[in-house]
Amino acid sequence: MKRNLLLSTLLVVFFLPFNMLLAQCTPDPNCTDPEGDGQYCPEEFPSAVEDEYYDEVLTIIAPAEVQGISVHHVDVISITNIPPGMNYQCQDDDCSFWPGVGKCISVYGTPEIDSWGSYKLYMTLEPFMDVMGNPISMGEMIDSSQYVTIEPQLYGDFYIDLEDGDMACMWNKIYTVTYGGNAMDIAQYNWNFGENVEVISGSEQGPYEILIVGGLDNTLDSISLQVMEEPYTSPVFTKVFLKVICEGIEESNALTFHTKPNPFNNTIQISSNFTQEFTIHIFDISGKKVAAFQANNNDILDVSFLEKGVYFLQVQTDKKTKIIKIIKQ
Repeated sequence: MKRNLLLSTLLVVFFLPFNMLLAQCTPDPNCTDPEGDGQYCPEEFPSAVEDEYYDEVLTIIAPAEVQGISVHHVDVISITNIPPGMNYQCQDDDCSFWPGVGKCISVYGTPEIDSWGSYKLYMTLEPFMDVMGNPISMGEMIDSSQYVTIEPQLYGDFYIDLEDGDMACMWNKIYTVTYGGNAMDIAQYNWNFGENVEVISGSEQGPYEILIVGGLDNTLDSISLQVMEEPYTSPVFTKVFLKVICEGIEESNALTFHTKPNPFNNTIQISSNFTQEFTIHIFDISGKKVAAFQANNNDILDVSFLEKGVYFLQVQTDKKTKIIKIIKQ
């Protein structure tokens, strides 16, 4: 008879769910409540990572009294909004907590793929007052002071060599966008360059060279990136910057290129000490490209089709890019 009982006990233990065995917790002996108003340890959960097993112990000490009423004990009725793939288990499957006594809850499991984010845990509690040693329910309440954050496996972080204060000069400076996340070269990089951002060079992971080509002064634009590397997808990382008109944009310049006449009517001539062919793009004030040419020194361009107004002429060689403001009369 004893042999059969022992065998039955071993079988029950063997077939217990593996996660349940792992989730058995031990209260933190350093968690104390000297003021008697209740205590959670830790006050903040460490972050978890998607698709990686997680097991964190929450030690709870029930308060000695609530609004002057002596507390007999507090029951944890439920914990909701736990990240997908995770669960909780009370110490010894007993979710009653007592004043001055530390007991624990294990929050455990493997967060599902793409479950990254911050989760506010809603703990439904039922405190019992102590009436001559007898527990009398005080009704249910919800505690939402605890959070669990699930970190992604992949990051889409990047940085731009902007001016101080995250400002970007329109028209007269090329910026570099450099990926700073942890994805491999073979990952899929879904870039979303801003409304007034022209990509001069770069592909996939990058780096990219960009030019801010228009829009209103002192307005915002942005660049975003989401990375995909099976089976993971990163959160969308977005960099917002302020577009400003910086000093140094002139009708003509003393570097390599200049235009004449300016203002112009139907034609414009590009003069340069650059001896090879170069590329010209013309943008309107909103940043829309309205013309493109291949040109050489002293070429005369027919721009009679342009409406009256202000434009930006971009001259691009294999060594530099220059922006010149031009005016159509």
